[in-house]
Amino acid sequence: MQKVSIFIPVYRESELLEELLDGLIKDPYRKKEIFVVIDKPTKKSLKVVEKFKKKVKFILNGKRKGKVNALNEAVKYSSGDIFLFLDSDVKLPNNKSNFLKTLVEEMKNADIVEIKKKIIQDSFLSRIVNYDYLSFNFVNWLFSKFIKKCIGINGAAFAIRREVFKELGSFEREISEDLDIAIKSFLKNKKFSYLKNIEVLNKTHSSWKKWFEQRKRWSIGLALWIKKYFRDLITIVKEYPQVILPAIIFLFPTLLPLFLSFLFSTTIFEKISAIFFFFILMKLSFLIPFLSFSSITLMLIRNLFLFLTSFFITSILFFGISRKMNYRFNLLEFAFYFFIYCPFWFFILLVNFGRVFIFNKHDVKNWKI
Repeated sequence: MQKVSIFIPVYRESELLEELLDGLIKDPYRKKEIFVVIDKPTKKSLKVVEKFKKKVKFILNGKRKGKVNALNEAVKYSSGDIFLFLDSDVKLPNNKSNFLKTLVEEMKNADIVEIKKKIIQDSFLSRIVNYDYLSFNFVNWLFSKFIKKCIGINGAAFAIRREVFKELGSFEREISEDLDIAIKSFLKNKKFSYLKNIEVLNKTHSSWKKWFEQRKRWSIGLALWIKKYFRDLITIVKEYPQVILPAIIFLFPTLLPLFLSFLFSTTIFEKISAIFFFFILMKLSFLIPFLSFSSITLMLIRNLFLFLTSFFITSILFFGISRKMNYRFNLLEFAFYFFIYCPFWFFILLVNFGRVFIFNKHDVKNWKI
């Protein structure tokens, strides 16, 4: 029986920590050890420490050392064959009593695994973010199915073999330490698997302000990751375009209208539009003053057509993968996700990519690696 070492980093406190620890302790898998590293613990955190100190190994830091430092420090005290990393804002579903046993069984044929994640849907924003998680989970399923390696994981819940973690050099001091260790595993040809038989529930922000701050950090981390591994990523795209390109579209549906714009030239669209409106005007001649065939009118109609077509295609795709991945799907929520949320998130990415690639600025407020 392989031993599982579980690591949970906490900054100050977490409202889900007590429930998470309770679930892990009650899990019937016997060969396990649990480490919780708390930077600048609050009174609430200290109460949790007091309650679980006989069954959980706590490391308390009086100052903020940062997530990477906290995890690398905890690993030094561990003795497990498998490392399971969990964020403090996740919880285990109540019906998954054999979580650790299933994990160990699934890892017999893998070096690093991504654990299925769903959002705790307790607000409108959380229900929208759930489509983000749906797309990311599906993309990792694609990597697992067709490449058996993966360039990016969600660090909220993943597992890796001890010897592989050490071979990859532990976590590096990066904002996106999870992306960093994933691509290193890819370049070292470590076998990746996406686990959909077990899952965790992820707590996300209900405040748009906090969501914005999180996405700013993520976009800067992503930009730095791309900058660091740019040549490797270009090689990977050339080698696996059949997986990488669909993955990009799933992760950023806003790019689909641009792809369709490239696929269907303006000239072809103008011809189709001219024929279409010609037939309309034969029946409704009073619309002639309003539907002139000016370049501006056609451009606006063209863009509207592309966005509506993209929405129709993406809705069908996301509905299909939501059924496959056992996720909730609501068309009105998805419309908000596609037309408002995704462009806003994509704009955040572009701005912060500019900060990193053009101005070489990568500071993140209120965050320490």
